[in-house]
Amino acid sequence: MKKRWCSLLSALLCAAMLALPAAAAEEELVISPAPAPADTAGELLEGTLERMEDGSLVLKGKTGEETVVHVPDGTPVVNAQSGAASAVSAIKAGDAVGVYVGPAMTLSLPPQYTAEVVLTDLPTETPAPLYRTVTAVELVNAEGITVQTADGGSLRVSAKAEVKPYLTKNRVTYRDLIPGVKLLVWFDGTAADRVLLLSSGETPFADVAQDHWAYQDILACASEGLLSGDQSLAFRHGEALTRAELVKALYHMAGCPAVIQSMPAFTDVKSGDYISALTWAVGNKLVSGYADNTFRPDAPVTRQQLAAFLYRWEQHRGGGFQGAWMFLLDYTDRDSISDYAYEGVAWCTMNGVLTGRSDGTLAPGAPVTRAAAAVMLQRYLGLQDAKN
Repeated sequence: MKKRWCSLLSALLCAAMLALPAAAAEEELVISPAPAPADTAGELLEGTLERMEDGSLVLKGKTGEETVVHVPDGTPVVNAQSGAASAVSAIKAGDAVGVYVGPAMTLSLPPQYTAEVVLTDLPTETPAPLYRTVTAVELVNAEGITVQTADGGSLRVSAKAEVKPYLTKNRVTYRDLIPGVKLLVWFDGTAADRVLLLSSGETPFADVAQDHWAYQDILACASEGLLSGDQSLAFRHGEALTRAELVKALYHMAGCPAVIQSMPAFTDVKSGDYISALTWAVGNKLVSGYADNTFRPDAPVTRQQLAAFLYRWEQHRGGGFQGAWMFLLDYTDRDSISDYAYEGVAWCTMNGVLTGRSDGTLAPGAPVTRAAAAVMLQRYLGLQDAKN
């Protein structure tokens, strides 16, 4: 049957090519001989186990269609009702199985996929647990955590929810839902009832290796919701921190309090995930706009600006220099520090939040990278912890 299908496909391709002009674009020559399998990447395929071949599952769906699922070694196999770890060898013919799969491997029939998670003992009265990958932390506090997931959704896990790891006895909590973590989530109505962590997320970002000089600070900022990566789990550590990202970081440092102020009327601020943070920051006089009534959310933050903003937050908390003070910065370019930022730069330098460069300069007007911002934010938080 396969040879006949290949011959038919060749004939179709040849006929189509003869019918096209010689100058046809390459994409015009691509002909789909048969409907491709639906893009089920990340979706749950359910079926009854027909047979198992070479470590693969052959599932038969409700309408009789067959699907081949390859199960690599190490693939999580979980009882969908209890959350307990299981094994592929424990699955028997006739068992109802659910498989979260990656993209289709081939265009062959039956379609073939690679399993990312295998679920056994599927429930009949309630939905199967959801399989998700955390991409960013939106909010984390004593009440719980809200995270963004790779499918574009948002997931709220209460501090009271049961959170356990897969195949280990490590103690984990909702605070371990950091970017890069893959998990299964059970829902009791609309709230997350149980969470099973399938991976530790030790390297949460695709572009930040464990030996990166700011790795630990980037990891900490991500888990605290101060800075986040994009949907592809790239942190973009070498890019400049933007003003919008800065106000979000300050807002998260404050615990994301309720916003009661009116939205500032900057001409270039219409919408975005930073609006609540900006409204809060302006209302508390932590940041301000420019003389032309713009905020410039996408503009890069300089080193002296970040120092000034952190110092304003410190003053808001009742800290900072008290009474008369004098501190002469020992940098060759200290005269280039703006007047508005000098006190903040001096305080951050005195307390080790901001340090100079190897050439003896402070470079106050240079954009601060997201990696450097993560380091400064964690140094500042460490200073807070030491005082408390």
